[in-house]
Amino acid sequence: MVRPIDIADNVAKTPIAEKVTKIDKAAPELDQRQFAAQLEKQQVSKQQQATPTPKTDEVIIHREKPKQEEKSKKKKQDKKKKSDVHLDLKA
Repeated sequence: MVRPIDIADNVAKTPIAEKVTKIDKAAPELDQRQFAAQLEKQQVSKQQQATPTPKTDEVIIHREKPKQEEKSKKKKQDKKKKSDVHLDLKA
């Protein structure tokens, strides 16, 4: 048989026990929501950060190129001079 004091004590503890069971049932869902929120924050921060672009187009200047251009210009001028020579032959 249950004593009246035990019943009163158990009835008084019932709302607290219900809250504890609600929290225990909701804990996995809350953990999942927090984890999803954390992942979303990480994705947003990654999208906001600028990624450095790789160096693909670089200009390289060589000293030999101007010399080669000068030589080619001289050759062209020499060819023009040779082609400008006219021979007048009378027979």
